[in-house]
Amino acid sequence: MSRRSLAAGAAVVAVVALWWVFSRETVPKSVWAEAERGDLVLTVEVNGVLAAVNSTPVGPPQVPDVFDFKIAMMAPEGTDVKAGVPVLAFDTSELERTLLEKRAESESATKRIEKKEKDAEIARKNDELRLAEATSRRRKAALELEVPEELVKAQQLREWRLNLEDATREISFLNTKLAATRHADDVTLASLRGQKAAADRRVAEIKASIEAMAVKAERSGTVVYATSWRDEKKKVGDSAWRGERILEIPDLSAMKGEGEVDESDAGKIRVGQKVRFRLEAHPDVEFVGKISSIWSTVQRQSWRSLVKVVKLVVELDATDPRKMRPGMRFRGVIETGRIENALLV
Repeated sequence: MSRRSLAAGAAVVAVVALWWVFSRETVPKSVWAEAERGDLVLTVEVNGVLAAVNSTPVGPPQVPDVFDFKIAMMAPEGTDVKAGVPVLAFDTSELERTLLEKRAESESATKRIEKKEKDAEIARKNDELRLAEATSRRRKAALELEVPEELVKAQQLREWRLNLEDATREISFLNTKLAATRHADDVTLASLRGQKAAADRRVAEIKASIEAMAVKAERSGTVVYATSWRDEKKKVGDSAWRGERILEIPDLSAMKGEGEVDESDAGKIRVGQKVRFRLEAHPDVEFVGKISSIWSTVQRQSWRSLVKVVKLVVELDATDPRKMRPGMRFRGVIETGRIENALLV
């Protein structure tokens, strides 16, 4: 029994010793903090990205009868470009094929016009020659009839009168035929010339469209690729549609913040509240602005996330073009309230 009692006592002593050692290590030492009177600033977190206040979108050109485009060239993102320099180009193979067809159509119409003009001229000269001959016969018959009747046999006189009537009828017929043929030729030639003019106009339009497929920068600036609703950027070989924004050339002299706050904090924010934030690329510099507008609806944070947020726009007090670029992410706080003369610890 004495050995069992000694073992139990030793175990108790060991447990007490371990508890005393660990309790000394885990109990924190007393730390003194300074308390002072001041204003307590109430804030909510805000995240977002920088964007240019003024930005020129670049996308497919407005060309007739073309709605689907294939990207053939894109200026590298971040490149500084001058106004008038091509920054985006699209495939023109389909337009070039149509251009060849319309040129062939115009050349064919030109040849048909030349042939029709020559044929009409030959036919007109033949009819004019027949008209001249008929006129000569009528004049001859009229002269013959001027001879006194008593000096001419009745049969001869009747023949001359028939010749005069025949020549007169032929002259009338040829005059009518010439007028009708001339009108028909004019109509046919007008139609052919209209076809050629339409083909020539289409050729000019296609040439202008091919030239417009190389989109030039309207302003000097830095090329920024636009993102879709799925946060994807276009690349060479992708398709695009008319009106789609593919690139942007922003004005870096004036920036703004496009931020978002959690739905639970939406009721605390107001237009005009001060915003302080730091860029992830420059965390050592603090920038200041204020809320200029707040969206009236709650949105999903992104198509990948179900988190509900309220979007807002931050007007910056100052822009630093050396450190600020569109698309840079920032984190900060919005001052939603202030308690004056509070005891701050």
